[in-house]
Amino acid sequence: GLAAQLEYLGLDEEAPRDPLLSSFDLAGVADAITSGKCKNVVVMVGAGISVSAGIPDFRTPGTGLYDNLHKYNLPDPTAVFDINFFRENPAPFYLLARELFPGQYLPTPTHFFLRLLHDKGVLRRVYSQNIDSLEAEAGVPLDKIVAAHGNFDSAHCITTGEEVPVEEVKKAIFE
Repeated sequence: GLAAQLEYLGLDEEAPRDPLLSSFDLAGVADAITSGKCKNVVVMVGAGISVSAGIPDFRTPGTGLYDNLHKYNLPDPTAVFDINFFRENPAPFYLLARELFPGQYLPTPTHFFLRLLHDKGVLRRVYSQNIDSLEAEAGVPLDKIVAAHGNFDSAHCITTGEEVPVEEVKKAIFE
């Protein structure tokens, strides 16, 4: 059975390990990074790191993006990001993209902290739910960023999958 296999592999008892963090707070994390214990830092971020830049999150009642999309006359708020809706009516997406396009908001201290982790050689990857591209704007290299929902750093044709220059997309958004 499984117990016998674990015993055979020497995995039947978990060996005690020293804790990686001296404390489970910012000071403990900072200590682990500055002491050299952390050489491959992986960061997962969401809307909270961009709110102080003036970009609304998506779901906060009253102030969230989904609550304020009525001006686009959508069947439901998430339609602005639905590829089938986009094929029928791309105008709402382009209007929203114009509001969020890079260059209108400045990166926050958290974005610059991600850059600092890279500059110190310890940043392995940033997994971001944000579409604002502020990680790249702060100087985090594109090969370190995984944009879970896409962003403005690259674009592809929805028909062919071919990469499209971002400047061409910007032209379509602003003209």
